[in-house]
Amino acid sequence: MATSTTTPPTVPWHLQSAVYGIGLFSTTMFYLASVVVPLWVAAIESSPLLIGIVLGSRHFLPLFLSIHGGALMDRLGGRRVMIFFGIVGIITPLLFPVMPWIWAVLVLQMIAGLSDSMGWLGAQTLIGHHMRGSTVYTARLSFTCRFGPLLAPPVIGWIWDVYGSTWAFVGLSVWGFGMLICALMLPAHRTDTAHTETPKERVRFRDVMPRMVDYIDAFRMLTIPAIALIVMVSMLSHVGSSVQSSFYVVYLGDQGFTGTQIGSLLTAASFAALGGALSAHWMARHFKPFWFVMTTVLAGILSVAVTPAIGVFWLLMIASAVRGAANGATQPIIISTVLRSVGAEARGKAAGMRGTCNRISSIAAPVVMGGLAELVGIETSFYLVGVIATVLMGALVVHVKRSAALTEANKIYNEDG
Repeated sequence: MATSTTTPPTVPWHLQSAVYGIGLFSTTMFYLASVVVPLWVAAIESSPLLIGIVLGSRHFLPLFLSIHGGALMDRLGGRRVMIFFGIVGIITPLLFPVMPWIWAVLVLQMIAGLSDSMGWLGAQTLIGHHMRGSTVYTARLSFTCRFGPLLAPPVIGWIWDVYGSTWAFVGLSVWGFGMLICALMLPAHRTDTAHTETPKERVRFRDVMPRMVDYIDAFRMLTIPAIALIVMVSMLSHVGSSVQSSFYVVYLGDQGFTGTQIGSLLTAASFAALGGALSAHWMARHFKPFWFVMTTVLAGILSVAVTPAIGVFWLLMIASAVRGAANGATQPIIISTVLRSVGAEARGKAAGMRGTCNRISSIAAPVVMGGLAELVGIETSFYLVGVIATVLMGALVVHVKRSAALTEANKIYNEDG
């Protein structure tokens, strides 16, 4: 695992603001949709398995196109890609209320998921292009991204309760303008010291088509032991996120919790993640990264898995906060580990590869949980997810202990600044 002991690059605040803003608006769109879309799907469909498929479909296109999107940012520049997906994020939510059919929700979920996924992927890639993947800046990105989810989920839940589904989707569209504005603020060229490039003025059709070589190069990165491990841990982290954004909402809705209350629980997670993100750089300099990330990620998953066992609002609030703090503390370390382990010319592909693997978890988790819910009931399915995650994380712990390469790479992070 390549690490740097140099002082992080100095980056103008207007550029930092644009990058953090893209991350803020794109991730908040996901949290807004995590309240509105499950409630919308539950209102038009009753099958837990089909609900799981539809909710999981938000991650389908990012599964196949994250690497391509990262490669496009490496090749054409992040600004163009972010502007395009900012426009998509504005239009798509408006189509939900005028197409109230389950197949239409399936398609719109895929398109909307690609838009907010590319925004988050773009923010990470821009950290690599302009800031050399420094943990200082990834921590700031993670910290900034928590402010939208602090207020947006309960507000969108309140809009749903008071004004109905149509205005809730309009709210999603209005929020999408933020990502577009931030994308327009980006410079047209990369500013990282290792790679200076001005994107082509004219983009041809073949320039935007997927290339097999990009996918091959991206997945070759998994031959680096540290990247392979951190990507697997990241995938497990997304199991918890996926459950919390799908059946967690459906289950609480069935238990009589209002949209406002559900939104407040998601806000508690985001509020706790603020502290987690602020602590990430300090944690990286005082704890061995693999042990810290693995332990914290597992704690976050289990805090969601125990949901049916508590059922009281204030206890659910604490559990949601644990989930958020775990995510906030580990996310910057995971991102920086991947970005700093590859060359500057491949950071978009590296971020895309991690995003692709995360989508596998995000798609599989609600589908598998929906299948389990059909067989054993939704409450038991929460517990089974926790058991499976614990077994898998235990296997990774054994793997690290037995791997000389991973033991060598598991060193306390050292970056001044």
